[in-house]
Amino acid sequence: MRAEVGFNLGINDGEIEYEAGFTWETGSLPLPRKGDRIALGELITIVESVTFSCLDTDYVATGDRELDDVEVHLWLRLGKRERRGGYRPAEFHTILSQLPSVSGLHVTGADE
Repeated sequence: MRAEVGFNLGINDGEIEYEAGFTWETGSLPLPRKGDRIALGELITIVESVTFSCLDTDYVATGDRELDDVEVHLWLRLGKRERRGGYRPAEFHTILSQLPSVSGLHVTGADE
């Protein structure tokens, strides 16, 4: 199963909201629940919310690409150590891009 994942990087410069977003191929793992911890490489995250979206059958059938009947969206937050770690956007990008189960990665401040 695939899940669309996002989290705030905890970087505050007053103007830009720094976030990471990606598609996570979970394989046969059970979907995490609110409060579960997920290790993404060296980053420990906690599930803030899990949202399921059931798509209309006609929409799924007429799409130009294959879509799952149910989309899963996870919003995470960084663990305490990671929030205090002073990671830069490029470091988040490097860590997440090395994970084979991650695709479509976007990290604000590292993609430009």
